[in-house]
Amino acid sequence: MPPKAKFTREEIVEAAFSLVREEGMNALSARSLAKRLGTSTAPIFTAFKTIDEVQTEVIRAAKALYKDYITEGLRYDPPFKGYGLQFIRFAEEEPQLFQLLYMSEVDMADLHHFLPDTDENAPLVFDVLIHQYGLPEDEAGKLYNQMSIYVYGLAILSMRKVCCFTPEEISEMLTDAFNAFTKNKFTTENLMGGETYVKN
Repeated sequence: MPPKAKFTREEIVEAAFSLVREEGMNALSARSLAKRLGTSTAPIFTAFKTIDEVQTEVIRAAKALYKDYITEGLRYDPPFKGYGLQFIRFAEEEPQLFQLLYMSEVDMADLHHFLPDTDENAPLVFDVLIHQYGLPEDEAGKLYNQMSIYVYGLAILSMRKVCCFTPEEISEMLTDAFNAFTKNKFTTENLMGGETYVKN
């Protein structure tokens, strides 16, 4: 009969997530997690076969938290700007999780676009571009990719404290970038107000 776990899987993942949130994924090991739990490593390997399984659960938890940010952003008016604002906010408030999800190495040979191909929430944002802006799929994809690169840059600058932008400054910069990338196909009034978007 297997030994009874001193901690549940959920408790172990919660402790691991807290550790990664504070110190980053590189800080997560069986030893550091056991110290966080105040126990030996035995309960960890009673609940999980390997530390890699714990890491997988931590990544899943990080993605769930990030999705909460994006879901909140898509309630903003207009939602596409809300997505950008929340992406940057996530980087500022959760720097270790942002690095885990968006500053890890990727296979560049398979990366045809920047963020849309790596973000599981991309379909939600893409749907906004198509339906609220009335853009065809090819234009929506191009705009999403361009804005994602710009937003990613602002997120890195904000996360690293290279530049301390106010929320108002970030909002204005996103508006300016949107207008530049769309060559003012949408009026600034509609962009800011979230009304039906009209091409000039």
